[in-house]
Amino acid sequence: MNPLRHKFLPISFLVSCLGLAFSVYNIISVFFQEDFCFLENCSIFSNFSIMGFSLWWLGALFFATVLICSLFGLALVIRLITALALLVDIGLFFIMINTTMCVKCVCMGIFLALSYYCIRYENRRPIEPYPKTLLLTVWTIFFIAVLGTGYAFSIDGYAIKSGKNSTTNIFFSPSCPACVKLVEAEYNNPHIAWFPVEEDENDVWYILYMDNRLKAGDNLLQALQKAKNSNIAEELSLFDVLDTDYLFMQYKLWKNSSIVKRRTNTIPYIEVLGVSKELIGISKENSKVVEDSKVIENLLGTDTALCGESIPCE
Repeated sequence: MNPLRHKFLPISFLVSCLGLAFSVYNIISVFFQEDFCFLENCSIFSNFSIMGFSLWWLGALFFATVLICSLFGLALVIRLITALALLVDIGLFFIMINTTMCVKCVCMGIFLALSYYCIRYENRRPIEPYPKTLLLTVWTIFFIAVLGTGYAFSIDGYAIKSGKNSTTNIFFSPSCPACVKLVEAEYNNPHIAWFPVEEDENDVWYILYMDNRLKAGDNLLQALQKAKNSNIAEELSLFDVLDTDYLFMQYKLWKNSSIVKRRTNTIPYIEVLGVSKELIGISKENSKVVEDSKVIENLLGTDTALCGESIPCE
């Protein structure tokens, strides 16, 4: 019989207090618009929400549960929920390896791993000097991989529509007014590849709707107009986020957003021959798109706010 069962678990209690404080800090920082993250692309994950529900609230609920269970010595419950949390964190690490690193998410992962290890240490059998766990080993491998690829730049984005000889990439959002104007002007241009990004949480549903309409035979403008005129964002339930099509689309948009966040703070973001418009002077000979499009030509080499009337979309 384990002598520690049903007794106060001080180490797990301390770690859960730290994890809860960290979660509460991130919840409060949203209201005060404060962020300690060192990378611009941290916001891709750290500000992610589902149906308006921030994942930091889920983190606070998790550590509050561990804290209460630690007070009453419910070691088995803590072991089960921390193991499940660590599995979810490994999945998030896999996404970050293929997109971008979020410093705050990595810190949260450390708290989860500590919580998982500490309960196993406190609840171990007396003859065991330290707990051995395959799950924590796998987590550590992914953790090291995330740190090693945190500043990687070789990410392939997801194009919702592209031509055979696309020389220009445009990253756009359905909720960005300047992006909509670009789509209206250039939706049928065969030299443009269109890469969607999400500006708010409803964009992923509009982009998913657009993808379905494009597969049904609509052009890009028709798909965008039908998506904006639909009531899809108002008819969602919490179970819709478990749909595999939604999850795969969200993953693709995270990849696109990580590309944009690494290179600029505004959309539409335009690349000609793989180089940002802000970095080089483009001549008409360099791109068929520039030659054919006065809209894009006027954007090249300028520092004007491209989204909205005066404030760029971020």
